[in-house]
Amino acid sequence: MSEKTTDRAVQARQERAEAQAENRVMEDLVNALLAEGMLDGQERVALVPPDGWRELIRSDASLSAADRLFGPLVDAYVYRWRVDGSDGRATELSFPVYPAVVQPYRLAANAGVYELAIGGEEAGAAPRKIGPFELMTRVLELHEGNREIDPESAKRLLDMIAQTLQQTVWSLENELSGEALPGAGSEASLLALERKAAFRDRPFHPVAKVKLGLAEGEYRRYSPEFGERIALRWMAVSRKHIVTGEGARDDEPARQLLAEEEEARLRGEMEARGLTTDDYVPIPVHPWQMPRLAEHLREEMDAGVCVPLTAEAGAYRATSSLRSLMPESGSGLHVKLPLGLHSLGGLRYLSAIKLMNGGRAERLMRLALERDPELGRRLLLCDETAWWAYLPESRDLFAEAPRHLSAMLRQYPPALGADTRFVPMSALAVSGSAEGGHVFDEWLRWRGEAETEAAVVRLFGEAMLVFCDVALRLFRLGMMPEVHGQNSVLVVERGRAKGLLLRDHDALRVHVPWLSAHGLADPEYLLRPNYPNSLYHDDPGKLLSFFQTLGIQVNGYAILDSLSRYYGIPEQRLWLELRETLERAADSAGLEGEARRTVYRHLFEAEAWPWKQLIRPLLKPRSRVAGSMPFGMGQAPNPLRAHAASLKL
Repeated sequence: MSEKTTDRAVQARQERAEAQAENRVMEDLVNALLAEGMLDGQERVALVPPDGWRELIRSDASLSAADRLFGPLVDAYVYRWRVDGSDGRATELSFPVYPAVVQPYRLAANAGVYELAIGGEEAGAAPRKIGPFELMTRVLELHEGNREIDPESAKRLLDMIAQTLQQTVWSLENELSGEALPGAGSEASLLALERKAAFRDRPFHPVAKVKLGLAEGEYRRYSPEFGERIALRWMAVSRKHIVTGEGARDDEPARQLLAEEEEARLRGEMEARGLTTDDYVPIPVHPWQMPRLAEHLREEMDAGVCVPLTAEAGAYRATSSLRSLMPESGSGLHVKLPLGLHSLGGLRYLSAIKLMNGGRAERLMRLALERDPELGRRLLLCDETAWWAYLPESRDLFAEAPRHLSAMLRQYPPALGADTRFVPMSALAVSGSAEGGHVFDEWLRWRGEAETEAAVVRLFGEAMLVFCDVALRLFRLGMMPEVHGQNSVLVVERGRAKGLLLRDHDALRVHVPWLSAHGLADPEYLLRPNYPNSLYHDDPGKLLSFFQTLGIQVNGYAILDSLSRYYGIPEQRLWLELRETLERAADSAGLEGEARRTVYRHLFEAEAWPWKQLIRPLLKPRSRVAGSMPFGMGQAPNPLRAHAASLKL
């Protein structure tokens, strides 16, 4: 292949990635704005029904031109939004939407948003397609004077959108093949699926991909999509300033993470610098984080409490969470490390208090396995009790700086057999051509089944039944893990979903009265004084809301949406399967009394469900707690009731 041909291929791939990135971010942005009602009640915004739009395009050349650019849509509604053009002349933004199950309207896929001239000499000129950055700028103009929008937060969101577009392009330029998925060896399969899941990150979030603080070279080096080797750095920390988890005992991370030769090299440097093992513990540090620790721990470094080492020891690769790293060999302990960069509006630090609460949550869930034999057979837990964290002399668990130096080792359950695979549910939400198609392609071949609509729907139901059964059994006992797709991993044996593996336990929410009723004790989480928390819930309906939002609207719907797009299956058909699956899970989970009434009332009978907001929280003033995740909750139509008649057809 000639150099010119290669250059053309590279350019074509880049242009394709840019178009895909803009379409993805725009679709997620518009849908989030619509779901959160940010265009509602605005005098300049109107929603035109299909018959009204057909009448308009017969007599208006500009609208007719926009309609042609929307693509071959049938009976679409159209938003018309009058704006002031950049040159002062009036223009309007137009885009097509359809009634949706999860919210009143959603943007038609890949349709785009167009600006067109209204009246004057420019009327009838070709509409101009706008991008997500410009759209959000227009939204902020529409809400000018709104006291709920903080100007600095608004500027930050615009920056996040710009960087999301760029970083998404970088990811999509690095195309995956469809090989090494569920049918491959277990370690290779898990790493391939983690890479795949990273292409979408948090589903439906318009700025999920952005990692503020990563330059292009760093993004390509440390993001999981690229599968690059990551060598751990190390910091020697005074034993007097280390707090550990119960799984750490008297051990050290270097002894568990490194080969003998690597550990010897690390020990050799410590000895050469007079750092005795009686006085210091070497703690692994992400290589991106290492040069930035001086910003947070300068006094500790000057005092010799924390001593940066030059050794690079331990070969790892990033998983979909970026800060959780998997051994390059594929087997052994994973390690989770803090990263001082922003993702989803929060810092990716790893504080001692989160590690402590994670240990308490894990201990509670392990007791739950004893209370419910079926849960004991279906639910597996990663052991996350081995951790080490720097703590200052003040022993302040809420101090900012210590959150940037810690390490947690994640032990997966022992091998369950050559025919067993771990499949992160987040990987099931990815289906683009750049990401190697859909996991169900390989999964169905593994099962010896043809790619028919019936087979896809059946496999979807099987996967969701295991997930929903485990979640509702835990709810019955008074607890709900953070069951989004990144934390929830299907255990697949010979092609059949047999169980669920959970990881990242520090956000296990609880309803103490139900815990007590089943002989389980309050985990006694450590909480910041005088600050709202989301771990304890007096109302079991609020506890269930985390399953509705993260488990169904984010995890389940993301999988459903990807299957609908990829295989061309009507979304309503998959929603019907999900509803029937939830009904089966609710019937079989042993729910009684208040637990049963709560599940049926909130899941199946309520007109509205809670909706985890994405845009509005990012526009609020920054939290007084450094690095905390922005949070806001709204309402959406109950997706199990919406269009109920059509779901039964």
